[in-house]
Amino acid sequence: MKLREHLVSYTVGRLKPLASLCGCGSVTRKDDLIACIAQRILIPEGQRQQWERMDELARHALAQAVHSDGRFDPVIFQARYGQQPPRPKSGSYWKPISIPLDLFIYDGVIPDDLLAGLESWAPRPEPFKLAGQADAPATVQQGGYQYELLRVDTEQIGQQDLAAFLRLVDQGGVRVSATTGQPTAAAIQKILGVLAQGDFAEMPDGAGARQVIRPIGLVMFAVGGGLAEVPRGATSSVLSLTEAGREWLRRQAPELLLAAFERWVASDRFDEIKRVSALRGLNSPHTHLTPPSVRRERITEALSWCPAGVWISVEDLFRAIKIWQLDFDVEVDNAGNLYVGAGGYYRDYSWGGRDGYWRVVKGLYILAVLWELLAAIGAVDVLYLPPEDAKYTAEVYTFDDLYYSLYDGLSYFRINDLGAYLLGQHEHYGPPLQARQAFLSVDDDLVAHITAAELVTQADLMLLEAVATPLADHGYRFDLPRLLDALEAGRDLEDAVHHLAEWHVGPLPAALPALFADAQSRGQAFAAPVAALTIEVRDAELVQFALEDSKLKRICKLAGERTLVIPRNRERAFRSRLRELGYVVPNG
Repeated sequence: MKLREHLVSYTVGRLKPLASLCGCGSVTRKDDLIACIAQRILIPEGQRQQWERMDELARHALAQAVHSDGRFDPVIFQARYGQQPPRPKSGSYWKPISIPLDLFIYDGVIPDDLLAGLESWAPRPEPFKLAGQADAPATVQQGGYQYELLRVDTEQIGQQDLAAFLRLVDQGGVRVSATTGQPTAAAIQKILGVLAQGDFAEMPDGAGARQVIRPIGLVMFAVGGGLAEVPRGATSSVLSLTEAGREWLRRQAPELLLAAFERWVASDRFDEIKRVSALRGLNSPHTHLTPPSVRRERITEALSWCPAGVWISVEDLFRAIKIWQLDFDVEVDNAGNLYVGAGGYYRDYSWGGRDGYWRVVKGLYILAVLWELLAAIGAVDVLYLPPEDAKYTAEVYTFDDLYYSLYDGLSYFRINDLGAYLLGQHEHYGPPLQARQAFLSVDDDLVAHITAAELVTQADLMLLEAVATPLADHGYRFDLPRLLDALEAGRDLEDAVHHLAEWHVGPLPAALPALFADAQSRGQAFAAPVAALTIEVRDAELVQFALEDSKLKRICKLAGERTLVIPRNRERAFRSRLRELGYVVPNG
C-alpha cells in the first residue's frame, strides 16, 4: 500500500497530530491533512528533517524496518534494544502521543512509495553479534540468593557414552515403548549403568523417563540419526543397530557422526516438546504441532551463528533467535491449545501474555534440544542448576508446581570443538585424543589383562565382555565357545578383533586372530536364509532400468525374468530410491 492509502484509513483525530509534526497544524479538512502530510514526508528533505527530530531508539526502529522489507517487528526490536521507542506520557492508554516515527510506520509497515526513498539513505543496522564470556560463571542469582552452578564438559564423555549406549543396543539391552519410542524404566537403568558419569544429576532408584536426561537424549539421537532402530516387523520393541550405527562403532569417524547429526535434525521421529513436563494439551485432538525438524533447523542455524569456545547465557540465545528472525512456531498457526496448570475453565488463563507462552513452550523446547540432545552427544558443555533451584522466569497463572521441566536450570552453554564441527563452524574435527593409547595385553594362553585401567571406557569393557569370559583376577579369556556364543548373539567378530588390535600393547599374538577366524568360519558353515521381499516387475525394460540404476543395483537381485529379490533389511532403502525415480511398490 502507498502512503495515501494508509492515511485515508485514519480518522481526522489521528491525522491531526501527524500533520502537526509536519508543520501543517492549521489544516483541518481530512483531504487537506492527507495532502499536506504526503507532500512533506514523501520528499527526501522532509524525511531527513523528521529523522533529525527522532531520538536514537526511534532511528534504530526506522532503520530496522527499512532494511527488513519495510516491516517493523516490535518483538525483534524489544529483544535487541530492551524497550520500544519512547513516547511522551499520555493521559489515555488508547490515545498515545504521536512521534516522528509514526510518520513512517503504519500498522507495522512502511508504505511502498515511502520505503523506496528511505532505502537510499537510511543506515543499515549493524548485524547483531552474540557475545559470550571466556571464563565460566561460578554462580547465578535466583530470587535474591546466589546459587553455585554445576558444570559438565561433555566433549569426551559424550562420545564415550554414545559408544557405550550403542554397544548396549548391539547386545539387545535397550527396549523402548511401542507408543512413545522412549526407553522403558528397566532400559533406563541399563543405560545409566554404562554411562561414564551417569546422568547430569543424581537419580532416584527406578527413575523413569520423566526423571532422566542423558538416556532419553541418547535414544532420540541414535534413532533419529539412523544409528539404531526397531527392526521392521519385529514383535518386540528392542532397538538394534543399523549399518550406520555399526559403522560408527567400528570407526567412530567425525564425518559419520556429522551424517547422523544431520539425519537427526531432519527427523520427525521424536518431538522434544513432549519432554516439557508442565505442558498440557499436547495429545488433544485439537492440537496440531509443527514438524520438529523445522524447529530444529531454526535452532541449529541459530547455534551455528553463535561463537564457539565461550560461555553463552541461554537468555542471550533467546534474544538472538528473535533478533536473527529464527523464531519458530510449535503449534500450527500458533493456535494456543497448549497450556500449563489447571484445565477446564482456567486453561484459557494460563499465560500472562505472549512472553509467558514463548518462554515455557519455545524457550524450554530450545533448552531441551540443547541439553538433552546436544550435551548428551558431547556437542555443548553446560552450566546449570537442579530444576528445583532454578526458578525459571515465565509469567503464567494457575501453575503451582516447583518447576516446568528438567531443563529449567540450564543457565549457560558452550559450543565445544565437536559442536562447532557439527554446526558447520569448523570444516574438520580433530578429537582431543587422536589415537588411543594401548591398555591391553594378551598372553600366550589367550587371556587379556588390562594394563592401564584409567584409559578404559565402559564401551571398551562391554566389547571385551561380549567376546571373552571375565575371570576372577580381572582378566578376560578368549576361547572358541565364547566366540561362538557372540556370533550367535549377532556380535561382529571382525569389528571386535579390529579394536583388540588397536588397544593391544604391540602386535596381537598370532593365535588370537586365528581363533577369531576359525570362529567366523564355523559361524558361516550353516547359514539361515535371509528374509527377503520378492517383487514382480511389469516388463523387461523396467527390470533392466532397476538393475542399471546406481543405487538399486546394489540392493536388489534378479530371480527369473521379471522377479527382483530385496533383502528385508534393505526394503526401506529400495522403496525410498524407487520413489525418487517416480515409482512405488504398494504395501500388501
